[in-house]
Amino acid sequence: MKRYIGIICIALLIFGMQSCMIKKGANMEFAKGLDMPGDAEIVSIKVPGILMKAFIRGEIRELKEDDPVLAMALKKIKNIKLMAVSGGSQKVALYDHFSKYLERNDFEELMSINSDGAKISINTRTKRNRIKNIMLGITDEGDHVFVDLKSDLDLDELNELIEHYENTHQSKKGQSEEKSE
Repeated sequence: MKRYIGIICIALLIFGMQSCMIKKGANMEFAKGLDMPGDAEIVSIKVPGILMKAFIRGEIRELKEDDPVLAMALKKIKNIKLMAVSGGSQKVALYDHFSKYLERNDFEELMSINSDGAKISINTRTKRNRIKNIMLGITDEGDHVFVDLKSDLDLDELNELIEHYENTHQSKKGQSEEKSE
């Protein structure tokens, strides 16, 4: 009887871990139907919130002392999806599909950065006063990285996080200027 219970527990554990396995195909809606070149490498990872919180619980406790605002923001993340596409001899309009997906699903661009040919786009989908999704799109030449964060972050908490880091940065900058004098 114990053997059967053990086998069932192991099977349930493997089934539960299946969602965070690394896959060789697309795991995001905008890329699922695309015809990718054969030599393109696609790596997809999905980490559910329960598993993520189990692994970073100790880190959050340490962060509460050093950086309580960041610890609070990490608690609000529900799950993470990551997809990296590298190489491919043919140019795939993957970033264009990403942009169209964002438009169709009511995402708002929070910030867009162009640096040394790399394009970084940070987009959010809000519901009332809460950020429900954050989509990051990073493209550089033939390589693409997309991150989908499901969260329940309040806009006031986000403003608090930004203000905290601005104040921290300004105080560090002031201290370094005093030391140089």
